[in-house]
Amino acid sequence: MTRHLADLYAALLELAYVPVTEIRASVGDTVTLENELPMTPGHLLSSAKKEVGLPRKKRDKCARMFTWLFDRSDVQRAMESLMSLIGTSSLHPVPSWLRTICGRFLSRILLKPNGVAIVLEFTIGQVEQLQLTQLESISKLILSVPQQMTSIESYYSVITPQLLSLLQKETVSATTSQAVRFIIGRIITKHPKLGKTYLVDKIVDPLVSGWNQQEYDESNEDLMDRVILDEEALSDLLKTLHKLMIGGEPSPLMIQTCLSSSIPCLYHLYEFTVQSKSGLRETVLDLLLTYFRITTTADGVRELKRILLNKVDISGERIAYFAPGPSGGATLRLRRKPKALAKNDLPLNADVLVQFLENLGDLDLSGDIFVFLLNEYSSLQARKTDPTTILLTLNLVMGMLDKLGPSILSKPTQIVSFAINIIDSYVDKMTTRPKEKTAEKSSFPDITRIVSEEEKEALEDESSSEEDVESLILAINLLRAVMHENEELDEKSVQLLKSCLEPLKKLENHPMELVYESVNEFLLAITSYLSAQTISNRKQQPSLEASKEKYREAMKSLQDDLLPIRAHGMGILKDMALAKDPLVSSGEGLSQLLDIFVRLIQDEDSYIYLNAVKGLSAMTDAYGNDIIKKLGDIYKDKNQKLDNRLRIGEALLQTVQRCGDALGKYSNTNETFITLCSLTLYSRYTL
Repeated sequence: MTRHLADLYAALLELAYVPVTEIRASVGDTVTLENELPMTPGHLLSSAKKEVGLPRKKRDKCARMFTWLFDRSDVQRAMESLMSLIGTSSLHPVPSWLRTICGRFLSRILLKPNGVAIVLEFTIGQVEQLQLTQLESISKLILSVPQQMTSIESYYSVITPQLLSLLQKETVSATTSQAVRFIIGRIITKHPKLGKTYLVDKIVDPLVSGWNQQEYDESNEDLMDRVILDEEALSDLLKTLHKLMIGGEPSPLMIQTCLSSSIPCLYHLYEFTVQSKSGLRETVLDLLLTYFRITTTADGVRELKRILLNKVDISGERIAYFAPGPSGGATLRLRRKPKALAKNDLPLNADVLVQFLENLGDLDLSGDIFVFLLNEYSSLQARKTDPTTILLTLNLVMGMLDKLGPSILSKPTQIVSFAINIIDSYVDKMTTRPKEKTAEKSSFPDITRIVSEEEKEALEDESSSEEDVESLILAINLLRAVMHENEELDEKSVQLLKSCLEPLKKLENHPMELVYESVNEFLLAITSYLSAQTISNRKQQPSLEASKEKYREAMKSLQDDLLPIRAHGMGILKDMALAKDPLVSSGEGLSQLLDIFVRLIQDEDSYIYLNAVKGLSAMTDAYGNDIIKKLGDIYKDKNQKLDNRLRIGEALLQTVQRCGDALGKYSNTNETFITLCSLTLYSRYTL
């Protein structure tokens, strides 16, 4: 019977299912032939009306016989027989009714144990490489719901476990694995909810549900925390996800459906694998990069916020945690009791997250999350309620500035605005604190609480002051980074930069050395930057183009971190001053040049401030009275630091020594003349 199974199938199917219309058409052809015969009494009797095809009862009996035979046939042989019946031929096309009935019974094979594997093995078992049309055809065959199934959901509940089993097997062929991934992708994209229920949740639920466990483990089986997902199970889970994501259809909907629920725990697993040097690191990184590169920027930012601001992680109340496995992998364990947190114990490693963003290479995502962190930091500073989150946010901001530089500064206006708000806030506090303290001293003290209150206030003031200084340094570093990475800014950003000059000048003589140095370095940088911007925006004049180019080169050099490069920029400016270059010989250009050299003499490095002294001396030679008077005013200003006054005095002294007997020509400017005379007496006395 096995040998002639296809013939038996064909006979029974034709008897049971052939449409009456086709039988009548065949009978009609016979009648036409009979009409050509001579009319005789016998012929008239035989041409009487006959019933077409088998009676209904016999047709139903043949259908039952076919079903009985099909159910008891070997699945592989039944598959071969049905496929041979619907094999296409140009000479003998397959009737549509036969193709429909065979397709229906082929679908019933899928409902049998290992039915999906049998269908795939028969259709693509010998194929080395699948084309898209073949994948579409196989997918359509397997996803066609048999008539005996009441719904798509009930059919999926039967075939999805088989698909998952094939996906997780290591022994299946490459083509079978490819077809399975394609079919799963089609299920998820056509029916996302069903795909998530019957496929995605079955894969990731052990990890996600374990990670979100809310009750501490109470078992007493071992002294160690209980393993709820062992090394092998976690590795298999990740491999299955990796097969589906990396080798499957790159559909955003599919990737979103498969990974959205597990992104936070996958990231924490990635952090663990980086710190423990686990072999799972590359697999987890591939999954995360695939998700963040396919999804939209808005969705990516939302997922990063979920990772950063999870209250359970920030408070240290996470019960599940990843731990090393016996073979270099990872396991998921449950704590028996709350974790004891150290004072500076952070929920995330900022360096690992910054490195992840660097690997991701998404400029928009990095820029958006950076702006979000800045705003979050400002908000946290205002509330002062969560020091752990403040510290984490600050570490992330500084790390991103250090490692990601250009990629996070794509929105300079927002960053500049944020930084200036911090600077204004700091300056306001500096000016209001002395007034508040004076008012407190004038009021009558409560003797019973005076010691404890003063100690408490002193501690609070010290802590607040440290945080404020950190914020100020952060703001200055942000502004410097924006200027360094953007040679030209829009008008709004330039206006914002100009607005921070006056507040910063109030901090030039700050008692804290770190603040003083940072402020003065930034004032020099911003003065140079704005000068270059001003020169570039002047009207086009062919005679000044060479001067503009030299000036821009000098300003760029002054913002460099290398001392020789900065000295080169100062040399260019000094040469322009001595040559009385029209770009800097009068008006705003001359004032900016003087301001730059005055700021440079405040540098702590002797290599820089000595070159600045030479520059100021050159300006006094070139421009005489105006420059000498302005330098004299600075020299006499007792609010200036002594070092700054001495360096200004050195520049004036060089002018006096070069003037010699010609010093009298400055007598018409009384104050300047007196200053120069006193310097002359000083030089003669010391010499």
